[in-house]
Amino acid sequence: MPPIDRRRHGRRSARLSPLAVGGGILAVLVGALVVGGLLRIRTQSVGYERAVDRSYAAQARLFVEESNRQGEELRTLLAGAPHDDRTALEESLDTLVRSTSSLAIEAATAASPAPSGDAGADVAAAMAERATAARDLRTAVDRLLGMAPLPVVGAPGPSATAWTPPPLSAAGAAAVLEKVGTLLERSDREYAAGRRALRRAPGGARLPFSAWTHWTKVWTPSGARALVGALTSSRTLAAIDDVELVVHALALTPAPVPAAGAGRRGETLLPPTGHLRIAAVVANDGNVAERGIVLRASVARAGKVVRLRRSRRIALTAHRSVSVTLPEVPVVPGDRYTVVVSVDPPRPDVPGAVTSDTIELHVAPPGPPTVTQLLPTTGTRQGGTDVTILGTGFTWVRRVSFGTAAAHFKVVSTTQITAVAPPGAGTVTVEVTNPGGSSGPTPAGRFRYRSS
Repeated sequence: MPPIDRRRHGRRSARLSPLAVGGGILAVLVGALVVGGLLRIRTQSVGYERAVDRSYAAQARLFVEESNRQGEELRTLLAGAPHDDRTALEESLDTLVRSTSSLAIEAATAASPAPSGDAGADVAAAMAERATAARDLRTAVDRLLGMAPLPVVGAPGPSATAWTPPPLSAAGAAAVLEKVGTLLERSDREYAAGRRALRRAPGGARLPFSAWTHWTKVWTPSGARALVGALTSSRTLAAIDDVELVVHALALTPAPVPAAGAGRRGETLLPPTGHLRIAAVVANDGNVAERGIVLRASVARAGKVVRLRRSRRIALTAHRSVSVTLPEVPVVPGDRYTVVVSVDPPRPDVPGAVTSDTIELHVAPPGPPTVTQLLPTTGTRQGGTDVTILGTGFTWVRRVSFGTAAAHFKVVSTTQITAVAPPGAGTVTVEVTNPGGSSGPTPAGRFRYRSS
């Protein structure tokens, strides 16, 4: 290329280079902005995580310290259990279950928003497992000793006849205690993992040390068997069976009439009735939850039981009582009965326990019925006329007669009877009879047989 042409080409190249340089500078600026933005986002994110972690740690320290106190209470409870009485042990176990359950809820709530990693989830899981372990421990001890959770004062808790735990053998209780220990060991590991995760997070937050299994060997197989043996051989925890019938609380429906109206000496008089209900109070004065208690009543007429037996099966926790109403018993007005109410405990009672009571009962007869009108007042000698009898006192009618002949009848209500006139002649009196007597001859009860 001639020299002059090379010079022109060089000048053209020089004129193009600022564009290329400008493009390069723009790319550098854009890259710097992107990197700077990412760095600012990362810095802001780290700041947010640090704030969340520290806020969580401030809340967690409170319930972790409370959990440590609960662990010390459990250690004290287990050490002193063989020397407690049953009520004190029940109260301690129930208190532990309530407090650990409440704390588990608090730990789960504190984990939102979640701190770094799995710290919140691990700590919450550890507290939940400690609450489960407390419940399992209480259930094992209750079943081993025949106890039951105590009712909450003032709360609508289970009734006196509510569920009572089925018995558990010593070997079964020891096996449950070993499982409780395994659960607590896992909870200690999970808490330690959450504690480490929080310490290594951006905030470097620290939680107190917390472990429930480092101070006792009760959760080992030999330790569990030793605790079970101490509980079952304790004199203060020994089972006392004392199921009794509260005789002064027996109640009859309908209620007896005042004593001044009674007939024979020592006899309870009921107003006229065709049905009797008996309510009795059964008390568990022992310290063992009782299952399979049977309350029964037998009703005898003229010294003979006529299939009038009623019973109920109930369960009672220790130191509780319950009122039980037995199914209705049919009775006949005017008759006398001997009622025996008894309670059969599932195991032998303490000497002298009151388990039965006898009532001599007289159901008063009703007043005699009255006849006020017959519809119609005449019929054929062959009989078969349908007659409506109006009057009062028709509840327990035993007989309807036309003169001396008995009639087929149906009681419609206390004031109405339908009867079929038997064959007869002339004018007769229709009489209605109940346990209280007969309506007697009255003008309103005259019935005339027609000759044709």
